[in-house]
Amino acid sequence: MFRRMLVPLDGTPAAERALLIAAHLARAAQGSVTVLRVIEWPPPGMLADSSTLFDPSSSLAEHEIARATHYLNETVQNYAQALEHLPVEQEVAFGPPASTVFSAARLEQTDLIILCTHAASRLKRWLVGSMAQQAVRRSPAPLLVFHEQGPLLPFPRPGRPLRLLLPLDGSLTAEAALKPAFQLLALLAPPALSLVQLLSIIDVPGYGSLGGLRIPDPGLREQLQEEARSYLEGVMQRIRQEQLADPAVTITSTVIASSNVPGAILKHAAAEDAQDPAQPFDLIALATHGRSGLARLLLGSVTEQLLTSSKLPLFIVRPGMLHEGDGAQEEPAGQAEEHKPPAADDSGAASWTGLL
Repeated sequence: MFRRMLVPLDGTPAAERALLIAAHLARAAQGSVTVLRVIEWPPPGMLADSSTLFDPSSSLAEHEIARATHYLNETVQNYAQALEHLPVEQEVAFGPPASTVFSAARLEQTDLIILCTHAASRLKRWLVGSMAQQAVRRSPAPLLVFHEQGPLLPFPRPGRPLRLLLPLDGSLTAEAALKPAFQLLALLAPPALSLVQLLSIIDVPGYGSLGGLRIPDPGLREQLQEEARSYLEGVMQRIRQEQLADPAVTITSTVIASSNVPGAILKHAAAEDAQDPAQPFDLIALATHGRSGLARLLLGSVTEQLLTSSKLPLFIVRPGMLHEGDGAQEEPAGQAEEHKPPAADDSGAASWTGLL
């Protein structure tokens, strides 16, 4: 369960929006919120050498700490109504932004890191910039990422459930997002007003081309769709058998044929391919894949495009770093394909297993 929320702030109003959802989650879980202001050190553009070593007793350090403390006090006061009666801690830290955030999360035994990114935000650069490959691999907690121009999670409105989209590629690692996703959903909305859709994307190889466009093999497409549907049905059965979700939560599944996995996820999440365009999804949840963990996910072709292109909130899970008992562990080598939908190997059918 998510009880200890960490909200890193970069000094911008956009980043501060994360406090609203952090407060809601902490209240629902009877948990707490920690707000963190990282003072980047060495400062950008300054080479790290003996002259830039941080001295907490220096006048510069004292000045920066005072500024950061004042900022946190002011921000918490501005969000006093949302944070009312919640345990709130304020922290100031010096260091490289990404690694300092994750070190603080580990020290605080954080359950969930909540970020709101925007175009000029250092937080966004921490996630998708050059530091991500090293820092994000050490993330000790799942991430809930919001976009400045996108919605915060809309709490259920009459007649409309909170809708969560969960892409699965057939691997145990991808399925590790199931339990934490349902745990998060339980804090966001009542079970009767919650909907989760499992999504499988198949890439149907072509048997020829016309005008430069690939012609899909209709027979193979039907076969792969049936295999994917069977796989998702099995996952839904396990969800019920293992009681990962409240019985009142609506769980559905769908299969899409596309060679553009991130594009298909975004289009489906926005309900652009649905008959009812008024029912887009509110949140996309997915787990990392591969030995490089969360960094592989953030910098990989699928999720990098989701982070940079989607304005929907993203819930990102790193299986190997979940708290014991709260989710799946990093799957041993050779077991990543245990639940993978069968592929027609002789046909050259492409699979997106591992792209997450």
